[in-house]
Amino acid sequence: MAQSKLILWNGARHSGKTTAAGEVAERARSEGFSVAGLLAPSLYRNGKLIGFDGVDLRDGTRISLASLKRDGDETERFAFTAAGFRLGITALSPAATKSADLIIVDEFGPLEMGGDGWRKSVDSLLASADALLLLVVRQELSNQIQKLYATIPSRQLAASEPESISKVVTMLNDRRNCSASAGMEQERRKS
Repeated sequence: MAQSKLILWNGARHSGKTTAAGEVAERARSEGFSVAGLLAPSLYRNGKLIGFDGVDLRDGTRISLASLKRDGDETERFAFTAAGFRLGITALSPAATKSADLIIVDEFGPLEMGGDGWRKSVDSLLASADALLLLVVRQELSNQIQKLYATIPSRQLAASEPESISKVVTMLNDRRNCSASAGMEQERRKS
């Protein structure tokens, strides 16, 4: 069985997927792995969701990513800020992710399914990055996204289950061990 390259980190809307993805990043770093990508924590005012910040996981840069539209319908309630979109594109660029073991993309949703948002970055990373890619996704889109990337070995993990974080770290360790074994085999063939 091929090693997974893609994790669909799923859960219901506003169920803590982003918080759990941040915990994955912290745990992976504590285990010696390099983490890159983008987190999009929710912003609330008086108990109402008003937008999202963008956090570059390489250096912790945090700026406004998206804010509530006054006239948006249910599917397009938020609009990207220009600076937030640039931050995301930069955080998901080949230069920013080239040495990462784990790349987190928060969130991959209806916008990306339509070809916009982070879609081009994710497609590029899946084609070229030698890293495990974790997409934060809504539960109801998880199977559609898995079909979209049917040729990529993938796994769905529930963000709400505490053991999911350990499963990601195990996958990272498996990838590291496989790379080390491949390197030793190459050296053996040279001699």
